[in-house]
Amino acid sequence: MIKSYLPLLVVMFPLIAMIFRPFVQKHRLYHYTAIVSGVTLVLILYMYPAIMEGSILDLTLDTGLGFNFDFRADLLGLFVGMIAVVLWTLSSIYSIEYMKHSHAHARFNIFSMLSLSGMMGVVFTGNLFTLYIFFELLSVASAILVFHEETPEAMKAGFKYLFLGIAGGLVLLFSIIMTYAIAGTGDLTLIGIGLQGSNWLPWIFWGYIIGFGVKAGLFPLHIWLPSAHPVAPSGASALLSGVMIKAGAYGIFKTIYNIIGYQDIVKNHMGLLLPLLIISLFTIFLGSACAITQTEIKKMLAYSSISQIGYVIMGFCLLSPLGIIGGMIHVFAHALMKGTLFMCAGAFIYKTGLRNLEDLKGIGRRMPWVTSAFSICALSMIGLPPFIGFISKWFLALGALQAMKMGNYWSGFGLIALLTLLLSSLLNLVYYGPIVIGAWMQTAPMETVSSTETDFKSVPNAAHQAVDATERITPAAAPDLTEDTASSVHIKEQPHHHKVEAASRELDNTSSHLNNTVNGDVDGTDDPNWIMLIPILTLTTAVLAFGVVPTLPLNIAKHISRLFFP
Repeated sequence: MIKSYLPLLVVMFPLIAMIFRPFVQKHRLYHYTAIVSGVTLVLILYMYPAIMEGSILDLTLDTGLGFNFDFRADLLGLFVGMIAVVLWTLSSIYSIEYMKHSHAHARFNIFSMLSLSGMMGVVFTGNLFTLYIFFELLSVASAILVFHEETPEAMKAGFKYLFLGIAGGLVLLFSIIMTYAIAGTGDLTLIGIGLQGSNWLPWIFWGYIIGFGVKAGLFPLHIWLPSAHPVAPSGASALLSGVMIKAGAYGIFKTIYNIIGYQDIVKNHMGLLLPLLIISLFTIFLGSACAITQTEIKKMLAYSSISQIGYVIMGFCLLSPLGIIGGMIHVFAHALMKGTLFMCAGAFIYKTGLRNLEDLKGIGRRMPWVTSAFSICALSMIGLPPFIGFISKWFLALGALQAMKMGNYWSGFGLIALLTLLLSSLLNLVYYGPIVIGAWMQTAPMETVSSTETDFKSVPNAAHQAVDATERITPAAAPDLTEDTASSVHIKEQPHHHKVEAASRELDNTSSHLNNTVNGDVDGTDDPNWIMLIPILTLTTAVLAFGVVPTLPLNIAKHISRLFFP
């Protein structure tokens, strides 16, 4: 173990950067957050060589209260932290354009950086006390990102997320206090902290699972997730799904393999882990089954995230080396895939105002770059080669077969896990397949304008003015307007349904003109400009590249597995 200030610096840098935020111009706030995230990534990469050689970087700060802050960077923390910061950086770049016409920019960026610090504190921690402090910081700060739009739906979803997060945190606190009281330590590098033989162990174990399971979105604690994702800005949705739910998965892994200890579970407590394995399998099926019934794209992706976290927890619960490898690779793969999918969904909404899946038919002709990225990641989610989703599911399947051979469970459970994987992939095909086919092969339905189909915040302000002109501006005011907008004045004298249709055309024409000339769209299509496209295409390239050459995540996952299965 090497004393180093780097783990502390990684955690604290986003907080330090907030001090200088008031000096940043309003229109540069998202650039600033992207730079802060990028610098945090550089700090993590600086630790990479030493940690890959087997070193652990550690710094303990004595609080004088009997509990110390312990910042520690090991291989697992490096892996999850690196994934988180890469996605955070790309999401921040994406938000430069996506959030341009939003409100409360300072608030959004402040709580994004607070959430980043909380996430880094969770994965670069050496004891339960430090983990709890930053886990709660992550829960509260990320709730503000859900609240951001301030619509009734956003407020309701935000309060649900915050309430469940606080309730789960209290249950988690109970288990942490009991762990310190019984074992006298909260050191997370130990394999088995010292709870063996305690009558409280089952209560402590399920306290950890409930506390971390709320954040992970594990059934039946998932109820916040389908509400939060659709109402949050798409950059925040990418982080909620691709990164933040992994904080819960990270905690569950630590519970199984460090706090309780793999060996003690196998010898004495398989009765604790078997229900968790069954819950993870049900989570896989439930998320996929609910996703099939959805008609709104972000809600469908939210239910898909529930299913995908089930894959991760299943891999951890198999108690096999290949199961750990599969679970870890899926943490990596899901961050790339779902981060891309939410950004693509946000691009569809931002450019067209369309959220309903039925309305996205034919979108491939209008937005070929974004639709191509969405299609690749959807195929990866199904588990088709040569994408990264195939690699993770392949190792999860091998882990299920290996668990059958190891004899930790009745052999039938390994078979059930394998069949659940296959069934879920089939269900993924059922709900992703029609979207991809419809986007490229079918014709878009007749466009209409309604309050439920159009997000007026997602189009340029001048487009709003064009719509307002059709409703409020008198002919006398026409000379002060542009020629195109003035032509819409006469709509006021037409029947109402004609006004709506004309307003729709004016909105489309004005927004298209502005987007193509001002925002610098790609090749005259409705694809967003390169500021939004670069993060989407970067993640999509990674989905394909790591599917073909999965060396980096596979090597790290193997090293993590060997820590528990030498």
